[in-house]
Amino acid sequence: MDELFLKRTWIDIDLDKLTANYRTACELAPDALVTCVIKSNAYGHGAVRIAQALQAAGCMSFAVSCAREALELRKHGVQGEILVMGLTEPVMLESCIRADITLTVASAGEMLDAEKAAARLQKDAHLQLKVDTGFHRLGVACTEEAAAELAKTANALHYARLEGMFSHLGLVTTQRDEMQHDALMQMYAWLKQSGVEIKDVHICDSIGLVRYPQWHHSRVRVGALLFGVRPARSEHMPYKDEETLVFRTTISRIHDVKAGEVVGYGDDMILDYDARIATLCVGYGDGYPRCLSNGHGKVWLHGKLAQVVGLVCMDQMMVDVTDIPEAQVGDTVDLLGGGVPYMDYADWAHTNRNEAISILSRRPVRVYHQGGRVVTVLDSMLEERRDFD
Repeated sequence: MDELFLKRTWIDIDLDKLTANYRTACELAPDALVTCVIKSNAYGHGAVRIAQALQAAGCMSFAVSCAREALELRKHGVQGEILVMGLTEPVMLESCIRADITLTVASAGEMLDAEKAAARLQKDAHLQLKVDTGFHRLGVACTEEAAAELAKTANALHYARLEGMFSHLGLVTTQRDEMQHDALMQMYAWLKQSGVEIKDVHICDSIGLVRYPQWHHSRVRVGALLFGVRPARSEHMPYKDEETLVFRTTISRIHDVKAGEVVGYGDDMILDYDARIATLCVGYGDGYPRCLSNGHGKVWLHGKLAQVVGLVCMDQMMVDVTDIPEAQVGDTVDLLGGGVPYMDYADWAHTNRNEAISILSRRPVRVYHQGGRVVTVLDSMLEERRDFD
């Protein structure tokens, strides 16, 4: 590994587990299209390389949050459908339409904006309608009046084509989810009555995929499950969903600190014992959260957990290795994944697993493994990528 990249702080990513998780999603939704959601840099994994791996496994449908994420994929040759699930700024419409990117709209006005941009290019625009069924984030209000206005506009379009409609479950209670699903289908019925025929209807994400198979409809949108974030309340189901990354760093210094001393910034944690302290080459600038300071977080080395000491800095942090005498400078330390399961880490940080992996920054090098060997090393800071046959 040393000859492939400079060992400091990096993320090991298992592409075999990723593609296995994708196949699991396909098995769980055999009659629906599986759209792989790779927003937020593919949940910290590196969107382009993840899309390429999924494409090689047979995926031809991706979803992202914004136009720039979609255009990044196209720039690097990713084929198939790319759906922007958030709203697209008017200034980005032509670039997206030119790149055959599917856009989300949530009003008649947004449909008209897409129509005008498509007309200027003399090129079809592919649209999906976002419906607010009670999540109250994005989407057109689910009313008969709104449906009538949308239908009037949709029926007059020449270049923009309303091909699908979707919503997002709040996942609070089954009863509330049922109300949301019923609202989406009511909007579908109103539009159909007004002459708007939509063949693509979807509402399930990773949790909906496993919890509501009766609502898979034409497609499911799978994000977290791809990366080993197993949906809650699915533990009894007989399928595998393996964690796909390990966030790692190295020890840069080990030193003895006397009782009564303070480690790092502030004085929130004064040592009451003589300690052996290791400094790690990682901080919140890399994506290790500051909330895991002062004993809230733990790292894994030599088969043991070491407690975080003092405040996590932007670029460095300290851990107590008093009870790990074999620890030495240069050792590899697991921060997230590997010896530190996603769920434990998320619980310590009082967050969820999605945030834990998605906040990993561009600074750590991404090292991709497949078939038991390193296949790609990606350094986003230096804009360098090395592929190995």
